[in-house]
Amino acid sequence: MNESLHISNARIWTGDLQLPQASSITISSGQIEALNRPGGNKNIPVLDAEGMFAIPGMIDAHVHLLHGGAYLEQLDLSSISSRKEFEAAIENQHASLPAGQWLLAGGWQDSHIQGLQKPDKTWLAGAGDRPVVCYRMDLHAALVNDAVLDICDLDRDLAGGYVERDPETGEPSGLMVEAAAWELVNPLIPRPDVSTRLRHLINAQQQTGRFGLTTVGAMEYARDVSEVFEPVRDELSLRCRITLLDRRWPLDFGYSRSFINDDSLAVIGYKAFLDGSFGSHTARMLQPYNDAPDDCGLWVELAEQGCLHEWAQAVAAEGLSPSMHAIGDAACRLALDVIDQLPASSHPRIEHAQHIAVQDIPRFENRIASMQPLHKADDGVYAEKRLGYERLAGAYAFQSLMQAGANLALGSDWPVVSCDPMLGIQAAVTGKLRNGQVFLPEQNLTVEQALRGYTSGSAYALGMDRAGILSPGYMGDVVLLDADPFTTDWMQTIPRVLMTIVGGRIVYDAR
Repeated sequence: MNESLHISNARIWTGDLQLPQASSITISSGQIEALNRPGGNKNIPVLDAEGMFAIPGMIDAHVHLLHGGAYLEQLDLSSISSRKEFEAAIENQHASLPAGQWLLAGGWQDSHIQGLQKPDKTWLAGAGDRPVVCYRMDLHAALVNDAVLDICDLDRDLAGGYVERDPETGEPSGLMVEAAAWELVNPLIPRPDVSTRLRHLINAQQQTGRFGLTTVGAMEYARDVSEVFEPVRDELSLRCRITLLDRRWPLDFGYSRSFINDDSLAVIGYKAFLDGSFGSHTARMLQPYNDAPDDCGLWVELAEQGCLHEWAQAVAAEGLSPSMHAIGDAACRLALDVIDQLPASSHPRIEHAQHIAVQDIPRFENRIASMQPLHKADDGVYAEKRLGYERLAGAYAFQSLMQAGANLALGSDWPVVSCDPMLGIQAAVTGKLRNGQVFLPEQNLTVEQALRGYTSGSAYALGMDRAGILSPGYMGDVVLLDADPFTTDWMQTIPRVLMTIVGGRIVYDAR
């Protein structure tokens, strides 16, 4: 990532308030040496951008990188719209797999399926006795067949999740929600070997490079970082800022203490889950769901155990960032209460912040809201039904949070949704939902606000003080586009990434 390149003849938005526009960039040994230098540097290769539009390398503040790379090789159910299609996809995938291999799939969503049907294990009959695990698009629920249920400990007491059962017979439906998926199902799935996980990392890097991402905030397990990321840290074409998902209390900080951070790979924090997801009715709400009057969602893991404050204090004491998954308004309030007790230097992050009590929005001043615009594009289709009209005032509050002085970092939560930041910007600036309708337009961001959310805003959230803008001394991460994002009609189209440059090195070239 430490190469040299002079980019000339470009239309550059630097993101730097002191010098917002430029026509050339000189990158030396991976860092920006100068802007607007006539003729560049005779010892540095020249790239004629031929009038292309350039922006800082884009940063996704929240991805699951290895999971995303693995997902590219699994059965994708995101376009399924009927039971017939679902069953056919399972049967076809089963026929293509060798005997004994588990069938893994993801992306299904009941709101996409005709009649708003929630699938059950009978939909998986086409796989016979092969173990099948199909994750809901939010990854907070899994549909499994009898081959998996037969080896699950279904009598185990679970906190923060449940095994869905037929109300009359008590028979498991196959739907495993929150802790039932994480604790009963996930440990049973055969773990890919190191070479397979390395391939997943390579898949993920190719995908992110194609979309103009130069850095990601990756949510990963310490074992994967140690076995997969570290051995190839010098070969990475994507900067990875790791938040560790290992969250058994009390934490073992041995790995993070010994980890050596650099510009390519760094461990920056730990993550805790406070609640579930909006789509699965498990995001924790202050009041019951409008379409489920007896249900306020779930507290999970450390929040359910009552030791979230201690966890956050311990992470902060290590000089690391406590990152808290909070989607419902009750979970966001708890996260804010926890942050109130932390030093500002601990750089705490609230991940998702999809539904906030209106009175809590001012509490986000100078706090990091790490949000995903494509969640609005998807979940917004049924948000009013689920929340009721009155509570929409605090939903997907991008603009309200900006006005309150929050530090807004944008991302995707890939593979939950696409990690293409151009699709994220489109959702953020138009309010356009998956069904084409416009939802909560008062919360739309300007193009510049959205670009900053994917550049300097995410750089700040990930603790990067030399990324997110194009200025001398900053990382030489640049993206070239085929169109000016400030004049693009985002309702109709999105700019296309033509080239991605990380530390002066061209890692993707569409030409």
